[in-house]
Amino acid sequence: MRRKIAIAGALFAGTLMLASCEKKETKEEKPKEEKVKKKEIAKVPKGGAYALADSKGCFACHDINRKKVGPAYVEVAKRYAGKEDAVEELVRSITKGSMGKWGSIPMTPQPVSKEEAEKLARWILSLK
Repeated sequence: MRRKIAIAGALFAGTLMLASCEKKETKEEKPKEEKVKKKEIAKVPKGGAYALADSKGCFACHDINRKKVGPAYVEVAKRYAGKEDAVEELVRSITKGSMGKWGSIPMTPQPVSKEEAEKLARWILSLK
């Protein structure tokens, strides 16, 4: 009988320990995260080049404000700001791919026309 009580007590204590170790979200954290995401998305119009980038799968590797597999578009815009041949260089990177500009992960050539690549490049450069 004592053995059964001891086992039950140990199981109960173990359950309490596991429950106390779990991360619990507070009601305050979740709304703040959602507001940040909405603000980031709200900075960029959803039509035009954004829709083109979305349809071509660009957002699988890139994001507007944060690094993913590739750099954030705002970082690309900063790096190329003021360069005369920025559009041509970005078009080349988009259509032919590139390697070593942003680290060791290469960007593969993307299935876009030259006109689409130019539209994307101009849009990226407009982000700030």
